[in-house]
Amino acid sequence: MSWLGKIMTFLVFIGALVWAYFTVAAYATRTNWQTRAAALEKSLKESEANRNVEQRQWQKERSEMTALLEAEKERTKTLNLNYDNLASDSKKLDDVNKTLTASLSSADIIAKKKDVSEMAMLIELKATRDRNTALEDGTVELVRKKEEAERDRLRAVNERDLQEAIAKENIAKVLDLQSRLNDLVRSGSGTSAVLRTVDKVPAPLPDNIRGTVVRDISGDFVQISIGIDAGLEPGSKLDIYRETGGGQYLGTLIVTKSVYPKEAVAEFRPARGVPVSQLRPDELPRKGDTVGQISLGSTGRR
Repeated sequence: MSWLGKIMTFLVFIGALVWAYFTVAAYATRTNWQTRAAALEKSLKESEANRNVEQRQWQKERSEMTALLEAEKERTKTLNLNYDNLASDSKKLDDVNKTLTASLSSADIIAKKKDVSEMAMLIELKATRDRNTALEDGTVELVRKKEEAERDRLRAVNERDLQEAIAKENIAKVLDLQSRLNDLVRSGSGTSAVLRTVDKVPAPLPDNIRGTVVRDISGDFVQISIGIDAGLEPGSKLDIYRETGGGQYLGTLIVTKSVYPKEAVAEFRPARGVPVSQLRPDELPRKGDTVGQISLGSTGRR
C-alpha cells in the first residue's frame, strides 16, 4: 500500500472515532434530559397531591369554625332575649315596688323587703351582663381565628400557584432544550451553536411600554398585565415603580418563561440590593404598581 493510502486510512479511522464520540455524547445527553423531565413531572404530581390534601383539610376546618360561630350566635341571641325579658320583669317589679312604697311608706319592714328585692335584681342583672360580655369576647376571638385561617389559606394558595408556575416553567425549559438539542443533532451543529441558542439575548423593548402589577405571587415573583403582544420575551428587563405617595422606584423585573400574549410572570429584584425577606413592606411590589421603561433623564436609573 502506498503512503497516500496509509494516510487516507489513518484519517478515515480518526474520523470514525470522532463520529463515535459525538454519537455517544448525543445519546447520553438525551438520556439525561429525559430522566430530568420524568423527575420534574413526578415532583409536580406530588406537589398537586399535597395541595389537594391541604385544601380538603382547610375546607373541613373552615366548616367546623363556621358551625361553631353560628352556634355562638344562636347562644348570644338567646341570652339577649333573656336579658330583655329580665329587663321587662325588672321594670314591672320596679312599678310594683313604687306602688307598695307609696301605699306602705310608713312600714319599715316593707321598705327593707323592697331593698332586698332590688339588690337581688341588680345582682342578677350584673351576672347577665357578665355572661353577655364573655360571649361577646368569645365571638370576637372566633372571628379573629377565622380571619387568621383565611390569611393562611391565601398564603397556601399563593405558594401553590408559585410552585405550579415554577414546575411548568421547568418542564417547558426541559422540552425546549430537548427540542433544540434534537435540532442541533440533526443539523450537525457544534458546541458554539448550542451556546448561542441557550444564551439568546432578548430583543430591546419599546420605549413606551407600560403595564401594571396584577398580583403578587410571592415575594420573589409577580404577575404583570403585559406580555408577548407588548414585545416581552423570556429575559426581558423592566423597571417597577409606585406612582402614588410621592413616587418610589422599587427595582427591576426579569420576565421568566411564563409569558403569554396579555400577561407574564416576572422575577422581582429589589433596588436596595438586599434579599426580598429583608425589605420593608413599602418596598415590596403591590397590585397596581407600574412596570415599564424609565428614561435616563427622569430618574437616572435604567
